[in-house]
Amino acid sequence: MKAVQLLRHGIVESVEMPVPTIGPGELLLAMRACGLCGSDLAKIFSKTPLEPPVPLGHELVGVVQAVGEGVRRFAPGDRLTVAHHVPCGRCRYCRHGNDSMCPQFKATNIDPGGFAEFVRIPALQTAQAAFTLPETATDDVGIFMEPLACALRAVKRSNVLSGDRIVVVGAGCMGLLVAQAVAVAGATPLCVDIRQERLELARTLGIEATLNVAGPDPSAALRQAVEDDGIDGAILTAVSPSMVEATLGVLRAGGSINLFADAGDAGRMPIDLSLFYRRELSLTATYSATPVELREALQLLISGQIRTAPLISHRMDLSQFADGARLQREGQATKVVVYVKGGGAA
Repeated sequence: MKAVQLLRHGIVESVEMPVPTIGPGELLLAMRACGLCGSDLAKIFSKTPLEPPVPLGHELVGVVQAVGEGVRRFAPGDRLTVAHHVPCGRCRYCRHGNDSMCPQFKATNIDPGGFAEFVRIPALQTAQAAFTLPETATDDVGIFMEPLACALRAVKRSNVLSGDRIVVVGAGCMGLLVAQAVAVAGATPLCVDIRQERLELARTLGIEATLNVAGPDPSAALRQAVEDDGIDGAILTAVSPSMVEATLGVLRAGGSINLFADAGDAGRMPIDLSLFYRRELSLTATYSATPVELREALQLLISGQIRTAPLISHRMDLSQFADGARLQREGQATKVVVYVKGGGAA
């Protein structure tokens, strides 16, 4: 079968490899579609080169080709959307709500990754992170289950309440999913970005409040946009010192900032901790999602409460993967979806 593999730092290629064999409780999926995530790009272009094989692709939809011994929920021919990580639910991380820090969560994955013609779904994922897609849902809908689940968990960890005003920094694919999730929670999102075309896309998704902070003083621009009321929280899907400073400047007493992206070099910045103490501010972070959010996300997608079709800017096949990765890395693509074996939006 063909599968996209990371050959060395920054170099990916579609190569021939054996079809995975499955064991008890496992599934073999014939792939239809897989979304390209920022974490895939982080692996490909990591400053610390990763040792192959590196699984690429986890926002996937496929059709069951074979089932392992003991599988009862699924049968050949079922079309599924599947996530790649599963927590144990028992360790101290899981008991404290830090499921994505669970050692099992970090150790589980699909084989060899979603950018392949066939994928082995391990037993844990088969049991907890695989869901049947109804005929009314397209493949394009299914690939957004996992990223939307991550957005939902960020909103939960930010304690967003109905009536809140939440700044969402970054109007890329994840930022626009977060903003819609904020709206579903009954709060009002203010989408902030430096690119006007992204803010225009936000408005097509029903996000009415947007702000371009490409000017020389983003803090002043944000203060003017929120006036004197302040905001209840901010979720940063892109992290920069200027936007951390800007959101802190308009955060109400008792408000929170959620980091929903790797800060990279921008993470090394001075922060006045006394401000957090005097005003009871909270700084939280969110990494990935749990099976609970996966189910919630799928229902929101099927019901149409979260819109995703406008987010897909490029549709490609496996042979074009490197081009898709380049476009998304350079910011020329909002969301790249790779189709396999006749999969697609229809």
